Formats: sequence, structure tokens, C-alpha cells
Amino acid sequence: MLLKIIMPAVLLLLLGSGASHAASVGTIEIQSLQVLPVETPAGKHLEITGTIKAVNAKVPGEITEIVIIASLSQPDHAVKSWTWKKILIKAGETRVFSIPEEYVLKLGGVYKVDFSVYSKDMWPLKKLSKSVTIADPSHRLVMPTSPETARDSTGTFSGKASDLPADDQHIGVGVYANTVNTAAGATLLLWPIKYVGLQGSYTMGMFTTAEVRLLARLPLSAGINPYLGVGYVSVTTERTVEAIDIKTTFKDSGVSGAIGVEIPLSSSVSGYVEISGASLDLKKEVTVGGLTGISTIKYSPVTVGFSVVYFAF
Repeated sequence: MLLKIIMPAVLLLLLGSGASHAASVGTIEIQSLQVLPVETPAGKHLEITGTIKAVNAKVPGEITEIVIIASLSQPDHAVKSWTWKKILIKAGETRVFSIPEEYVLKLGGVYKVDFSVYSKDMWPLKKLSKSVTIADPSHRLVMPTSPETARDSTGTFSGKASDLPADDQHIGVGVYANTVNTAAGATLLLWPIKYVGLQGSYTMGMFTTAEVRLLARLPLSAGINPYLGVGYVSVTTERTVEAIDIKTTFKDSGVSGAIGVEIPLSSSVSGYVEISGASLDLKKEVTVGGLTGISTIKYSPVTVGFSVVYFAF
């Protein structure tokens, strides 16, 4: 039941955001992704360049701000990434971006290169990918390249990129806000591996909430990563029972669930938007003057949460 409520809301959120981004950014084409040489032994570098062009602008000479992220995935699944920020490109202009040669191909096997273009607020626009096979140094080298595969997006520029440690973000702290059961506080995120994480949060407001979760994340090359979470939540609140004018504490705990998306905001900061839920009954038996009754505090089973997390490690 919770997923039936959550999934349509998340889809509407993503579709609505996509429409607004598409309307605000001119068309960017990735004209080529070049990986050279076709054959090279392990221990060397690849020359990787991507070329983009701004086309179909609504206004002649229109300038579009974009972000470009390039990544190199190794056979052992380790990923090296670079990003170019605040790239301004004029309608009709073509730019070339080169990945700096600050890495060494140590392993034989298939390497994948992804070249992605984003809007200035990190909405995916275009993507182009290519794979190459590096032969083990003890064998004769064979390096076929796969054909280019493109999706909707845009961007280009040459210069040295700064590192984006996408797979090096393991421990982060930040702020969390619950917009329905109004509360705000701190959150701690731990990603021991790429796909699985742990989250703990503590918020105060109309309700005081402590929650721990196990998270399952699906990293996408576009940069926006969906995730699911299941956990345990404890909620307390102190209220006055108006009928008898007595202040007392209401509390309950139980299993919680969440579905959301992780959005990279910079190389060390990520934003999270989620819909979560828990079925709790904040009831209290109150006795006064020999009379006993049940008082209940309304708590929404489904809520929307936002968090911004800084990853120091």
C-alpha cells in the first residue's frame, strides 16, 4: 500500500522537474567521443576527448550554462571521474573537453568511458558512451571499440577538469527536514559500498523522531540515483489533553519505509528528496478523578522529506 502511494508521487515529481529543465536549456549535442589509441598495453594512458555543440537556441547568440562529467570505469568496477563546472557555451559554438592523463591503466579487460552533459542545476541533458578492451600485458593486445551510443543531452569545452570522487563518498553528515510531520534536525549517512548504505537521523519539531535505515541505491551514469530504504522509527511528542488539561507524552515506534532520489549538488555535497512512511498510533490512556479515557494525536503515515549532506570522506 505504501509503495502504491509513493511511486506515483515520485514519478510526477521527476516528470515535472524534467519538463521545466527542458524548457530552460537550449539544445546541446554531443558530436563525438574519441578514445585513442585503439590498441595500447596496460600501464599506459588513453587519450579521451568529447566534443559538444550548442544548437537550436531560441535566441541567436544565446548563452547556456552547463556542467560536464566524464568517467572511466575499470574492469574491477572502480570509477575515476572528472567534472567541468559553470561552462558557458554560445549558440552555434563547438567545444572539446579532454580527460587529463592523471591515471594509469593497470588492469586488462573492458574499460567504459561515459561523457555526460547536465544543466547548471544538474539535470541530465545528453550522454555518450564508449568501451575499449585493454589486453593483459602478458598477452597479445586486442582492443575493439564499441560503437557510440547517445541519449538526449548537450555540452563541450577543453581544459583540465577537477576530480569528482563519485565513488569516494562514504561518510556524510547533513540536515534533514520532514515537511508533513513537521520537524528538522541532523542526519548521518554511511555508504560502505556503492549500492548499500546506512542512515541515522534525529529531528525535533511537532514530533521528536529518531530513525535508522538500511538503504539500497542504484547509481546511474546520469548522476541522479534512486534509492529504497527500510528501517525502524521511534516518535514522541508532548501534548496537553484539552478535555482534562493535563500535559502528557505520546510515543510509538515501528517499521518505516522510504523511496527517493539522490542528486549530486557538487563533488562533496548531495541532496536527497524522498517520500517515507510509517504506521504509528500515538495513543495514551489518561486517568483523572477515577475516570479513564484514550487520547490520540494525529500523525501522518506518509510524509515528504528533504536533506542536504556533506561528504567529508
